[in-house]
Amino acid sequence: MTRLLFSPLATPQHLYPMVPLAYACRAAGHEVRIAGTPSILAAIVHTGLPAVGVGRDVPPGSVTNGSIVSQIYDHRPFPANWPLYPERLDREQRTMLDHLGQNSAVAAEAMADDLVAFGRDWRPDVIVHDTANFAGAVAAAVLDIPNLRHLTGVGLRPMEWQAGRRSPLPEYAELFHRRGVPVRDVPTLTLDPSPPSLRLPVPTPYLDVRFVPYNGSGLVPTWRPEEGRPEPRRPTVCVTWGLSVARAALAMGRAALDPYRQAVEAICDLDVDVVVTTTTAQLELLGALPERVRVLESAPLHLVLEFCDVIVHQAGDGTALTAAATGIPQLAITRKPDPALTGARLEAVGAGIHLPYQRLAGERDSRWTITQAVTALLGEPRYREAAARLRNEIQAQPSPADRVSDLIGLTTRQRVLE
Repeated sequence: MTRLLFSPLATPQHLYPMVPLAYACRAAGHEVRIAGTPSILAAIVHTGLPAVGVGRDVPPGSVTNGSIVSQIYDHRPFPANWPLYPERLDREQRTMLDHLGQNSAVAAEAMADDLVAFGRDWRPDVIVHDTANFAGAVAAAVLDIPNLRHLTGVGLRPMEWQAGRRSPLPEYAELFHRRGVPVRDVPTLTLDPSPPSLRLPVPTPYLDVRFVPYNGSGLVPTWRPEEGRPEPRRPTVCVTWGLSVARAALAMGRAALDPYRQAVEAICDLDVDVVVTTTTAQLELLGALPERVRVLESAPLHLVLEFCDVIVHQAGDGTALTAAATGIPQLAITRKPDPALTGARLEAVGAGIHLPYQRLAGERDSRWTITQAVTALLGEPRYREAAARLRNEIQAQPSPADRVSDLIGLTTRQRVLE
């Protein structure tokens, strides 16, 4: 029996991609714990997996500082496939990416010592952490055990490296120096849940793993029969905007939700059924929506999309891969660099259309642009065919259950080396 300690950054979008693997490990007879700071504990408990509280929450500047948030949300477009060509980034873009890495370093400092203390007590064989939680790598180095970096979606941007350089951020390196251990700027192994046609090359040892949608637990929607339903009279378009936009609104105000609101209003011009999946906090910020909109609060996205024909979203990793696993075309309206990369990849494989919000904001009739994009996704078979190919790619990948033996083999080899 192997002990696996999972450690996500303190947001659901970093926890959720790891949940299927954690369940697969537990179902195979291994022990699992998920450690997080106070703000994520309720979400961990809600998964049904054992939760461990560590450290404290430190709100990053990318949430609390209005000028930083505005810079991230209203930046100039990044070069195509920019993680592969960091030398093409300009100074402002590099500074922005470094700031995001520095935020992760601050968050790691606030939880690393507690994570190490729990590790010394529970004695895990491996730590599985998401790409933004530096504390996992630090704790693994102190405990001298393997660390597995679990990506959240499309592409790998090593947040611990200085943008445009092949060296660690000073703030990342300092996390290790303070604890007297060598810097781990390369994980023992990377787990990549993105399908082959969307994936960017991972320049470290890696395993691919099938993306299994998990968006929280909940009831299957009853607004349409689950099985045997007749074809809907009109297509159904789902609009959702992930979980981070409400946090951005703390610094930017309601303007952070402008793309969300504009997308909903534009799609209501079409002869379609409109479903909005959102949280209570987002709903309050959105204000009054058109009467014809069906609002589903905190409904797990993967349970909603099986009844939908197109999804419109902000291109967060979990949202984009959940839609890809469902096999429906996607309209990605993006404001931040990483989601813009995902949106561009979806467009490149033909499974969606990507509209950077910076471009929409400068158009005289952005509403028309959105409706034309949705009309194309609904009416042109090539988008549905490409989305189906993407779904088939995902289904052909090794499942989390298939990868458990690889992870356990990694820890076994480590014990032999010791």
